[in-house]
Amino acid sequence: MTAAHGRAIKRSFMPAVGVAIAALIACAGATAGPGQRSSCPPPHARTIAKDRDMRVYSLTGKTSTRGGTYACLLHHGTIVTLSKPGRRPHASIEHITLAETIVAFTESTHGVDTASTNIVVVDVASRRTLLTVPGAGGFIDACFISFHEVTNLVVTDRGSVAWLVRKGTQCKTNTYEVYSAQASGAPTLLEEGPTIVPGSLRLSNRTVSWENAGQRKSARLP
Repeated sequence: MTAAHGRAIKRSFMPAVGVAIAALIACAGATAGPGQRSSCPPPHARTIAKDRDMRVYSLTGKTSTRGGTYACLLHHGTIVTLSKPGRRPHASIEHITLAETIVAFTESTHGVDTASTNIVVVDVASRRTLLTVPGAGGFIDACFISFHEVTNLVVTDRGSVAWLVRKGTQCKTNTYEVYSAQASGAPTLLEEGPTIVPGSLRLSNRTVSWENAGQRKSARLP
């Protein structure tokens, strides 16, 4: 990637970051407002993701947002709404990943032949949305014109994220890209190439790594 290409990538993301801030003010995406204290999770919930500190669950199916999707801290009973019940009938939450009190996920909205995917990072303990990356994925004209699909997502206990994107046109994959982002600043393109292996993204001690042409590449996350 050339320096000019890197600057172009950052310029293209800056307006989107502004849109994301406005969307958060308007309560779009995760609702990280006043928490609740209840059964964590309630008996009728379906667990989507879990670790020793947190559970993410849905009230109507594996990833459906019609009954709401929630994250709760097991030792405190604090619950944060990630997606309100019935708010977006054509929305889905995927790629849920946890790190202590942090949850990151993709939230996609679908039209007839278009879709857009945002990445959202929430600190459940403080009930705050730390980061939203709008347009991290999506497609146009049922992927015939273009598509960029988030295939992997990792998050650190400080709320920094990295993700892998599959990109192409005419519904055929042309290349892959690896990005990272933190609470402040625009996303950074770490590497791009057709030989990056989808599904190879890993996180260890705040170092993200991926495979490209048989070699393991890495970058440090803040």
